Amino acid sequence: MLLKSNHLKPGDGLGTAKAKDKKEEFLSQIISRLNEIFITDRLTDNDLVNFFYAIRDKIRKNELVMKQIAHNTPEQALLGDFPKAMGDAILDSSAAHQNQMMQLLSDPKREADFSRVMFDSMTRHAAEFPRQQYYGNCADPHCYGAKPEG
Repeated sequence: MLLKSNHLKPGDGLGTAKAKDKKEEFLSQIISRLNEIFITDRLTDNDLVNFFYAIRDKIRKNELVMKQIAHNTPEQALLGDFPKAMGDAILDSSAAHQNQMMQLLSDPKREADFSRVMFDSMTRHAAEFPRQQYYGNCADPHCYGAKPEG
């Protein structure tokens, strides 16, 4: 739930929720706020969250901004270096993704190597979580990526 100041509301069930529930609630609040900001016709919740985390992580690397946030009220911190750090993080994130994309698209070996890293990561993840979690009880072999017989 959001407060009038657009801050995330802290949980009010002290000691009643599991850590995962608090994390899921926080993420749900983030997604809700991002859906209010962006035109989301062509964006998934994952697109929004991944972009949010990329920008957040770049801002967190700015020690001056983090000190200003830690030692000032939100109103004061927002008058400091945060707005510039935010703009820089948005541009840097775009440039970094563009750079990586161009490296992959211009070099088939690099793309194949990246593809293998991605595949290995996904097979490790798939081993940790049952396929039904992603696909349900689908009887169609395409649900699991199997090639049709014949």
